[in-house]
Amino acid sequence: MDFPYNNILNIPLRSILDKRITKAFFLKNFKLTAAEKKLLSNSIDNMEWLASIKPTNANIPQLKNTDYIYEEVQIMLCTLRNGLLQANVDKAISLFQKNIPYHIVLIVEDDMEFVVNTCDKRINKADTSKRTIEHYYTTNAISKLYKNEISKAFFTALDFAILDKTNLETTYNSYTKTIIQYQTASITGTYTKRTKERSQEDMDNLATIEKLEAEISNLANRIRKENQLNTKVELNVVIQQKRMQIQEIKDELMR
Repeated sequence: MDFPYNNILNIPLRSILDKRITKAFFLKNFKLTAAEKKLLSNSIDNMEWLASIKPTNANIPQLKNTDYIYEEVQIMLCTLRNGLLQANVDKAISLFQKNIPYHIVLIVEDDMEFVVNTCDKRINKADTSKRTIEHYYTTNAISKLYKNEISKAFFTALDFAILDKTNLETTYNSYTKTIIQYQTASITGTYTKRTKERSQEDMDNLATIEKLEAEISNLANRIRKENQLNTKVELNVVIQQKRMQIQEIKDELMR
């Protein structure tokens, strides 16, 4: 299903590329793992370079310092085969963000849903031509078929016209902030614009929730394998404590 992403992003025409990215581009230019080659061959249908935002076509200054370089912001699209988004989204994100050094706003889709992703890329001190990824920011899967109030607010926040265009770092971080706000809204039920400081707090809280949920999953697996009743009870108590922690964090997100 073709989805009009630029009706949401509203990237200026002078920054639009609409170029196809071939699988050969990745195979020839990067040292891919066997898993990445398999992903390209079996799961990815199409890849596109939708837009390139840079000083010469968007009149937004670049930013360079010892840790980061923001020369251009790329908007890219990866289309997975029908029904494969959930199983392959993290692999597709890694393929693009790990190998391409530019800061990328990446959309990964299948026929019914899509996610939006950004990440922190620091300059690799050992090899300044490479980047070290500090953190990924990714929305939950968003339906192409219907919109709710949260997705409508998210789409509005992605509009190029209202991004912070002080420089390319602030522009890229504007996209990241909208993703954090969307993830927060998925928990609170309301999309609320946040300050930079509050967005950082929300991001930390979301990361803690994710960590606690992973710990709960591991504990639940231990319970299934455990034969001793007393140990099962103890593990269940720990799970309940972690669930209470998650609820406290969710309450904090709603304030």
